[in-house]
Amino acid sequence: MRMSKLFQRTLVGIILLFAIIFVTISIFLGWHLYNSLIEEYKSKGTAIASSIASSSVETILNLDSANVQALIDQYLEIEGVSYVFVIDSSGEIISHTFIPTIPSDILAWAKEHKTGIRNVSIEGIGEFLDIAAPITEGAIGFVHVGMSKNNIVEKMWTVIGKQLGLLFSIFLLSVVLAYFMVNRISQPLNDLTEYAKKLLKHDFSAKVQIKSTDEIGLLANTMQSMADNINEIFDRYEYALKDAVVELQDTLAYLTTIIDNLADGLIVVDKDGVINHINPAASDMFGLPEYEMIGKSIEILGKKFADLVDKSLKTEEILFTEVILTRDRFGKAVAKSIKKEYFSEESEAKGILGAVILIRDITQEKLVDKLKTEFITIVSHELRTPLTSILGFVEMIERKFKDIILPSIDLENPKIKKVTDKINENFHIIRSEGDRITALINDILDISKLESGTVKWNFGEVSMEDIIFSAYNALSGLFEKKGLLFKYNIQTNLPKVYADRERLIQVIINLFSNSLKFTEKGYIFCNVELKEKEILVSIEDTGVGIPESEIDKIFEKFKQVGDIMRDKPKGTGLGLPISKQIIEAHGGRIWVKSEVGKGSIFYFTIPLKNKIGGDNENTDS
Repeated sequence: MRMSKLFQRTLVGIILLFAIIFVTISIFLGWHLYNSLIEEYKSKGTAIASSIASSSVETILNLDSANVQALIDQYLEIEGVSYVFVIDSSGEIISHTFIPTIPSDILAWAKEHKTGIRNVSIEGIGEFLDIAAPITEGAIGFVHVGMSKNNIVEKMWTVIGKQLGLLFSIFLLSVVLAYFMVNRISQPLNDLTEYAKKLLKHDFSAKVQIKSTDEIGLLANTMQSMADNINEIFDRYEYALKDAVVELQDTLAYLTTIIDNLADGLIVVDKDGVINHINPAASDMFGLPEYEMIGKSIEILGKKFADLVDKSLKTEEILFTEVILTRDRFGKAVAKSIKKEYFSEESEAKGILGAVILIRDITQEKLVDKLKTEFITIVSHELRTPLTSILGFVEMIERKFKDIILPSIDLENPKIKKVTDKINENFHIIRSEGDRITALINDILDISKLESGTVKWNFGEVSMEDIIFSAYNALSGLFEKKGLLFKYNIQTNLPKVYADRERLIQVIINLFSNSLKFTEKGYIFCNVELKEKEILVSIEDTGVGIPESEIDKIFEKFKQVGDIMRDKPKGTGLGLPISKQIIEAHGGRIWVKSEVGKGSIFYFTIPLKNKIGGDNENTDS
């Protein structure tokens, strides 16, 4: 039967406690007994010395040493008396009980020791209490009685030995009783400990056999009830977990099936740009089997694609680009970073964890767009020639009307005056609408050239400060007319960029014009600064803002903010798409942030090192 460590330590503690108590009691009793015997021997020796001193006066006066010897010899029979001797007033020993002779140690101090009690040590004999009593107050002599201290020590140890024997017997009996009592408590605890170990190993079906009605039995019953409850809960959770696993597997299988059957390509990369997942559509788009792409860097899909992913891993914005696919196809890639917010609070994931990229095959869209652009270009060319003639004839008719007809009619006549004013107003409407159609045709021709790649670029080193102020000067009249404040902040010592000056001015003018159209009061603020290896330009206004549902559409052709069925369109809807084409042709990007009622901020970037078309300033894209 194994005793628990707790009760082993308890039993050892009891034994040590008993041992300390026994030793303490023995020492105390021995010391007390020693002192009691000392006092007893002092009293006994004093009585014997006084008795001899009072009975030996006449004998000593008669110089009868034989009688004195006989008197003192009889006291040696008394327990504890070791010696007796009588000394006269001159210091001479009259009688003594030492055999064969009195020790020299006594002769040395006997003449000086008169009365009282003193401790003496006689070499070869032992330790004594020497008790001196005067005979007739010392006039005749002194009686010395020696009480043996060795007897006191022997008695003390005899008593202590008996006490220790008795205490040790009691101690052994107590230890035996304590062992059985401790063992009786220890065994149920051992059973309880073994049962707890089984519970720790999730063996909740185990039973504990403790039938006592004390606290240990109550604890055992409580643990047994807890185990039964836990076992029941575990069973329910196990069934629920199995159902959840099956449901999760079905959900994952469903999602995997959806991803694998997507018409669009899907690629997932980690924060290092390594491909973690790719669906069959993406594999077909790039002409590479999935096993050759998984675990590889995204750079295997081309530098342009890799640059898109690299930028998406550094921002939370949605980024777009067009990529070339296999078999003369074109794709539009949309990249978005994966943030830690999509994971649980306990996850150790931090910051951006990777990116997901969707690729749509836009080959047919580009073909249709190209045909549409070619059609619009042809129509625009066909419309511009008669429109030019119409505007020319209108200008000539208006000039002759003002130069010939107006001077020859009576303008004092209210009816004639009303008719001439209406004619002048119609001339103004025809000219403004003709100018608007001309601007639309020019924008259409511009965007068709940009999309078809027939634009003639004039690249060179240009200053962004010069670009900003050239665009502002072209529109300063409109700023004054609307009463809007123009504010700017251009970082000092900005490096020059390699760009087409006139095209960048066109972009700034388009963005300024866009802000002017939708801002009635407040200001337009232009900020230019260096960000890493590119120039960042932002144009902020305090206008009406753009609804969130419209933000993704404003860079599309012929898209305008507002209800065009109720409001007259404020432009052609091509300014922002043309600006986007120009910025992307420079290797930059353009985007907008806006809030309805608070205004908009348009951003675009121009890389510092960007020589499109080689080293020639005049190149065809």
